[in-house]
Amino acid sequence: MLASIIIDSDSLHEYRYQISHVIDELKVQIGKTESAIEKVGETWKDDNFKEFQNNFNEDKEEILPLCKILENYESNILLQLEQKVKKIEYRSFRI
Repeated sequence: MLASIIIDSDSLHEYRYQISHVIDELKVQIGKTESAIEKVGETWKDDNFKEFQNNFNEDKEEILPLCKILENYESNILLQLEQKVKKIEYRSFRI
């Protein structure tokens, strides 16, 4: 038996919104963390801090490209799919 998938434009739109929201939240959190690290760095100047800062920067270098990939997925692939589904829904509605 074949599995069936039900897709509607409203669900795709909501999914796109959720992805966009997560991306925005990640960027905000990175900015807050950078500010906090900068502030802590004013007084915490030992090797442990440098290691902590380096680890954060390494993580950030992996997160930011992931955000770009997700942005592309949301704004190109999912948006195009949503538009195609809307056309199909409109045609179905007119029949």
